[in-house]
Amino acid sequence: MQASGLDDMNKYKLNQYQFQEIRNLYPKINLYLQPVIGTEDVRQFLYCPRIIYFRYVICAPMKKTYKMEYGELKHEKIQKLKNKSDDDCIQKYYNIYLNDADLGLVGLIDYFEFDGKTAFPVEIKSGNIPLDGLNIPHKYQIIAQAILIEKNFDFMVNKMRINYIKHQKSVDYRLLIEDKLKCMKIIRKIRELLIYEKIPEPTKDQGKCVDCECKNYCYRG
Repeated sequence: MQASGLDDMNKYKLNQYQFQEIRNLYPKINLYLQPVIGTEDVRQFLYCPRIIYFRYVICAPMKKTYKMEYGELKHEKIQKLKNKSDDDCIQKYYNIYLNDADLGLVGLIDYFEFDGKTAFPVEIKSGNIPLDGLNIPHKYQIIAQAILIEKNFDFMVNKMRINYIKHQKSVDYRLLIEDKLKCMKIIRKIRELLIYEKIPEPTKDQGKCVDCECKNYCYRG
């Protein structure tokens, strides 16, 4: 989309006051000032930005991969944890859909806890505990969830927890303000990709392409 085309579109955009007025009149309608980005999209963008391009710009049909099937199975594991509680003082919330219209961010939070002072997202993983911390794509997906929790509940989120079910152990990871600011920059980059519709460079790690759902469209050209 050319810059002149964007200028023409801007002439017809509602301002912030008009948007808020419509939101007040029609509270059941979600209005967004920019493209809507999911917390899962943050992870996919960092894994390879072309996945976002093929999913939302080209709207190419995606083949279900092993990793995608695992994501569906994870929800079953979360359900089994619902009846287990080590501390009655901790409130647990499951499958909560959150959104922030101003940021243009949405996400289904599988599971988060509130201890009376702070809230934090909890992820379930079946693999081994990493020795060098969370991998970057997964880390910033959870940070995006933490941002949504802060925006919707007015809780300070300063950590995230991973339940490694294989080891029956939970590990807490510290969450800094710098992490949240970097995540917001990533969200802006995704938004620019969707607005300008320019195909990004592929990931440098060609090993990721082996079982990628986009490999039939990409060809790394």
